[in-house]
Amino acid sequence: MNIFKSLSQGNGQISETNITSFLSYLLNTSNELSNSFLLLFFDLMDRNSPGEKIYDLLGLNHGTLREKIIHFTNNYVVSATPEFPIRVDLTKQIADILVRVSAKRDETDVCYILIENKIKKASANPSQVSKQFEYFTNSAEYEQDVPVFSVLITTDSPAFSAMYKNALAANPDSVWLRWTSHTERDNSVEASLRQLIRHEMVAEITPINLNTQFIIKSFMDYIATEFSQKGTGVKNYSFNGFDEVASASFTLNGENYVLKRFGNNMVRVFNEDDEVLDTPVKPLLREVNDAYGFNIDLYHSTGIAKNTQIFGREIINALNNN
Repeated sequence: MNIFKSLSQGNGQISETNITSFLSYLLNTSNELSNSFLLLFFDLMDRNSPGEKIYDLLGLNHGTLREKIIHFTNNYVVSATPEFPIRVDLTKQIADILVRVSAKRDETDVCYILIENKIKKASANPSQVSKQFEYFTNSAEYEQDVPVFSVLITTDSPAFSAMYKNALAANPDSVWLRWTSHTERDNSVEASLRQLIRHEMVAEITPINLNTQFIIKSFMDYIATEFSQKGTGVKNYSFNGFDEVASASFTLNGENYVLKRFGNNMVRVFNEDDEVLDTPVKPLLREVNDAYGFNIDLYHSTGIAKNTQIFGREIINALNNN
């Protein structure tokens, strides 16, 4: 089983905390990647930035990736701190990651990157990124006139557009990145990770330990499968490590839902934002059966009641054939 799928919290659901923590590790100077992914991440930022370019700021516009890494490592050090509290007076905001780039020569801060990770549409908060920027630039952590980049990383969904629009209004150096892209294959965090592996294969960067390679590839597989889309436009999903094998949408009492069946035959109910609902499934299946007039028998011919797995499969098939 994929290590990230097995470590996901909440019954196998996607965990923003898990993903944020691993991204923080990838960006930190103290890891064994020797800043190679960090510079690929900076390049991704620049390709999506309407404002100042971080490559210009750090003098990284010339040479091969290896030469850029050497220049950066000789001149700068990076710390990436997850769940960073930004305090102003008696209030605070939490940045998912604060990346601090400092000069080695005099230890002064060169720039800051405030990263906010969002993977569920329901968690979109239009003012969150702009408020973090406001708090940070008024906090004791901020050195006056040092550039601040606000980076919003999300799944590829327009649900986060308002967050980015407000972030850009507050900070012209705001960047919106996607974990995966459904339209631009080479413009995502996943694509930058694939670049990292390709560069290592042809010895353009220092070798990566096999165990670390395995973990990175597991992470790539995790975000690629969890955040990709099928031809129907429905997000691929796994639950407790089992892949989705069938699904059907339905409306009940004016609310829209999705029934999903997984590789171990269990059936779960999700809302429009693809979040699993903590509700008894079988009574809801009976409601759907009655509301849609399917008249599916609740019992086997032997008189034994059908379990949720069998009844759920029949309801999903009926909805898809309706």
